[in-house]
Amino acid sequence: MANTSDPRVVAALGAAVRQIEAAIADTERGVDRILGLVELLMERADKDSFIKLEGIMEACSFQDLAGQKLRKIERLLEHLQTKTVITVPGGIDVERAQATAAERDVAHAPTSKGLSQEDVDRLLKGI
Repeated sequence: MANTSDPRVVAALGAAVRQIEAAIADTERGVDRILGLVELLMERADKDSFIKLEGIMEACSFQDLAGQKLRKIERLLEHLQTKTVITVPGGIDVERAQATAAERDVAHAPTSKGLSQEDVDRLLKGI
């Protein structure tokens, strides 16, 4: 068995944590914006529209559960990042290749700036 501390694995885990943090922040901002706009529309809505707007607000509850799940994954990755010693039978060539591929995938994952006004308009168009 070979013991090694591979900085690429640590870097890949750090990049994954940052992507999760960005995903959590993006969904929070997006949902906050949607809820704010829905609240404004509810002030002027007739009864039927008001019910539909309430449905949109209820649908936005996904963000809280998704955020909780992502935070659990984030904590796990942070824990793994602190465990930099990797024990691999017969060397680390395969694991290094996998770590490099994982790092590349995470580093190139798209990040969002949140919902655009067009996205919100499309969402609310049917109301």
